[in-house]
Amino acid sequence: MISKKAIALCATVGVTLSGIALATPANAEPVSNSYSIVGSDTLEDVVSALANGTNISGSTVRSTVNLTSIGSFDATGSSYITTKSGGVRFGRPNGSGDGVKALSRSIDGAAYTSGTPGSPTGVVITGQVDIARSSSAGTANANGELMYVPFGRDAIAYAYNGTAADISSLSGSEMKSLYECSVTTVNGVTVTPIIPQNGSGTRKDWLAKIGSSETAMRTVAEGGCVVEGQEHDATTLTTNSVMPMAVSRWIAMNTGASYDKRGTGTLGSMVAGTSPVTGTGSAMVPNPTYYADTTWGRDTYLVVEYARVSLGNAKYDANLAKLIDPTQATALTNTSAVATRAGAVKKKYGFLAPTSGVVAYRVAKTS
Repeated sequence: MISKKAIALCATVGVTLSGIALATPANAEPVSNSYSIVGSDTLEDVVSALANGTNISGSTVRSTVNLTSIGSFDATGSSYITTKSGGVRFGRPNGSGDGVKALSRSIDGAAYTSGTPGSPTGVVITGQVDIARSSSAGTANANGELMYVPFGRDAIAYAYNGTAADISSLSGSEMKSLYECSVTTVNGVTVTPIIPQNGSGTRKDWLAKIGSSETAMRTVAEGGCVVEGQEHDATTLTTNSVMPMAVSRWIAMNTGASYDKRGTGTLGSMVAGTSPVTGTGSAMVPNPTYYADTTWGRDTYLVVEYARVSLGNAKYDANLAKLIDPTQATALTNTSAVATRAGAVKKKYGFLAPTSGVVAYRVAKTS
């Protein structure tokens, strides 16, 4: 782990603007003339709101770089994207792992293949990705080429489609048994487990938190019982099915900050007697007690190339360093709850400030 001082503290980058078109959840590809961002589904809506401009906190907030726009690309959509003017077309990174892989290939110049079905394969994307959204942590490496910068505190619960209280509060051990297909019923109810797509940070975190693994989990394609689907899309829940759910996304879908993909789903709790949220509808907010849980709470990150935000390095980029410097007023990583700051926007999207003491740290590129 390294201190925040490794990130250059420079002049304000995020500029609060007036007279701009304020973003609601986007349904078109962004246009960027500076930096491009890809990766996590969990973070896509809140990062896009900051990049495009939003007044969801009551004041206009936008993160920019010297008045140039940032492009944050959704995890789902067409099978390919073009992130820079005149740049190459490559497969859409879907999820934290895929986004960090794309950033790694943007740095080292090796060919990139997305996990998105039907996307182009083996494309060289040097310089096409600047930031990756990640809902899961990486493994600290003092010599790593990447820098994980804390973005906000989230939590994991699950969405379910069922009746009464039969599957409204399941334990980690019960979930482990369901996802390893060693049991198919809980409290007399036959349950169908659903897991997010490969490359999802929520998938990675969920399996780790219930004490399972990719090897132990058995998907339908492997002859098991677990159905694979797009993360956070509760419209795919069938009767008495369960799926991991980032609490931040559930809150944003309730408040109207994000597209509503709740369907007929309900949010379940992984902490007995503690709801992940308080309030309902547009007044729904995170429950700090649930978010603080050492198992079910999690910190999320924006990932950049370490060399580009390390003062004194030959590749140092002052503007990129500002954009992910939490001391800057509207930087993407700002955590202030003041209405004119990015931190206030994040709370509307279901994120709290990162855990006290969690700082930026280096991680090796992914293969």
